[in-house]
Amino acid sequence: MEEFSFNALMALAWANKLITGAVISTLLAAILIKVYWDKVGYFVMRVWHGVPLIGSVARLAGSSTSADNKKWLLSETSLCNSYYDYYQEVGEKNADYYNKCEAYLDAIGEGDRRERPLWVLVLIFLLILFEAVGFAYVLVPFINQNLSSNDQTYLGWMAAFLLSIISAGFAEAAGRAIHHNSLVNKARHWWESDPERGNAPLKQQPGVRIKETDKDAAAKDYNRILARLNTNHTVTPKHGWIIGCALVVLIMACAAFGIRAYQLKSIETEMVGNPSVFAEQSYESDESPFELPDESAAVNQQAGDSTLTDKMDAIRSASLITFVVLSVIYVAIQAVSVWLASIFGFAGVESKKAWEYTHKFNNAAELERWMETQRIKISAHADHKLRMLQMKLSRRPTTNSDVQIAINGAQGRDFNAYVRRMQEENVTHKSVEPVSAAASNVAASTAPAAPRVAVPVEEQHSQPAPTAAQPQAESAAAPASALEALRNKDLTAYNDEQLRTICQAKGYDLSAVLALRTEQQLLKDFEGV
Repeated sequence: MEEFSFNALMALAWANKLITGAVISTLLAAILIKVYWDKVGYFVMRVWHGVPLIGSVARLAGSSTSADNKKWLLSETSLCNSYYDYYQEVGEKNADYYNKCEAYLDAIGEGDRRERPLWVLVLIFLLILFEAVGFAYVLVPFINQNLSSNDQTYLGWMAAFLLSIISAGFAEAAGRAIHHNSLVNKARHWWESDPERGNAPLKQQPGVRIKETDKDAAAKDYNRILARLNTNHTVTPKHGWIIGCALVVLIMACAAFGIRAYQLKSIETEMVGNPSVFAEQSYESDESPFELPDESAAVNQQAGDSTLTDKMDAIRSASLITFVVLSVIYVAIQAVSVWLASIFGFAGVESKKAWEYTHKFNNAAELERWMETQRIKISAHADHKLRMLQMKLSRRPTTNSDVQIAINGAQGRDFNAYVRRMQEENVTHKSVEPVSAAASNVAASTAPAAPRVAVPVEEQHSQPAPTAAQPQAESAAAPASALEALRNKDLTAYNDEQLRTICQAKGYDLSAVLALRTEQQLLKDFEGV
């Protein structure tokens, strides 16, 4: 086997330039796609829509279509739907959302954290490369000796990178677990220090999203943390990944030291079996031109053997110390990787999403300006593809009169019109469904009162009956109008005590208001708000 060194590695990579370039390009492309997946996916969708013959626009123009009740073609709505998902993701963000993102991070205690910067990713890559080099030096000499030198080098580097990636993966998981455990320990410490906790155990809270982060503003701080974390049923720290990482590091460090120690032992055995190689240098320097007596020759031989033994002991000690240092360096690299993973990143369910919408902007106004720019871009892209589709449809003959009317009126349909249509449908969907439930709640709260009031009035006071029926009708209409006024308010932000105080001050029916709040919360959960 050829001598293994960094120069030999570089020569091997240079000799296989195409393979090396393909591997590096693939890794970089995978990293960029992972980091910018949303932008890459949106760009690929736009390109695919405009591909001739097989693209989305071409296929929609060639397939059969029909018109809906609003004179929109199904092919048009299908195309606009693809862009509306991205538009809605941008359109629902505003100044209030920015403030809720900051409040979400503050509630869980991750307001001062951030994702890994570029230099951390580069550092981790260099650490993995350094580990790979160290493992390669250990593994390559023991690869199957029947293979060629190049094959042994390939296999050695593949095994080295595999072990390095495993080590880095365990370090990443352990670092994230450490940060997650710190939040769980903080919540548990606050719970134990709370004098009002009573006998209630600490348990996982219902999840709270960014849009409803103010829902539990009056809750305990430890419950607010747990509502934004994924924990186990006992709300205790998780040590599995940490223990696994420690075991992997210890096993690999000890294995590397053991392999190097056995390699040194084999070298010592070879020295003992063939000492002439090491003794020749001594003999050449100490050789005398005169023949020595037997006693002097024996003393000289003994001195040479002692010198060889001292050299072997010195080489053994230096090598063992070097091996220990290399194992310590490996452990230190893993410790740095774990530390970097623990100080960057987020443990909250939506903390990363909240950070992405706040760290790029100094205030909410900047976020709104950026969102408006994005909405304009998406609308322009959608209008371009929609006009392409409408032009293709206008050249296609049809016998359906509704489709022909819709094609002729295409100039009044653009993406902004589609957005307004979807918003109107969403508002109608939200307002129509609760009407029947609200009416039943109002009827249930007012109907039992009618017999109790009307019957005694008719039996005992026949003259005032009309005046008694009028207040009853007014009282039946009052809850309905009050509920209609409250329907535009977000009652889920108030607890029972606050709603009771409001009902006492405004004269509302508490049971009807509580039912309306339950209905609003159910709709929020159903629509994912």
